[in-house]
Amino acid sequence: MSSNDGNGTGAPLLLQRLSNAVLELLPAQLSKLSAPGFSCEPGVVIKTPSRLKIGRGVVIQRRALLHCGGKAWCDYGGGISLGDHVVVGPNCTLYGAGHIEVGDYTHFGPGSMVMAQAGDADAINRQSNDPGRMNDPVVIGKGAWIGAGAVILGNTRLGDDCVVGPNSVVSGDYEDGVTLIGNPARVVRRRNSEDAGE
Repeated sequence: MSSNDGNGTGAPLLLQRLSNAVLELLPAQLSKLSAPGFSCEPGVVIKTPSRLKIGRGVVIQRRALLHCGGKAWCDYGGGISLGDHVVVGPNCTLYGAGHIEVGDYTHFGPGSMVMAQAGDADAINRQSNDPGRMNDPVVIGKGAWIGAGAVILGNTRLGDDCVVGPNSVVSGDYEDGVTLIGNPARVVRRRNSEDAGE
């Protein structure tokens, strides 16, 4: 039985969960010693480190939280994949129960969030110990800049070289090179063009 099955049973999955429990007790830097050039500042928390894939030269700054799924409430799914030279700024939160994929050279400003999971507002079991949840993927292309305090919601795809303004809330599918601002975010500029007028 594969350790990636979603039913929460089997010896490989149990061993993986035990390994993650031990790794979560150690400083985050120790969970990815094999990653070349990995830099992790104090106060970083990584939940389910076995589901975090990182490229070369990744920097995770102070007090960031990376939750990589892999828990019973998300059917042991999810994960976070960070490309080469990604910078996760201080106090950022990446919730990856629906899976988050980030391209090379993307930078997250202080306090920004990526939420690949959310509560299901239409669920009939909202007032229970196990309310309905939606786990939806987020894909962010290469060279994106995510402004301080911005929120990227599930089921979002940002193309390469996108810019998200501070405190913006982004949902949807966007082509390469757009600048987004506002809540809800709207396209205000396309690379090498004037105001998009949207």
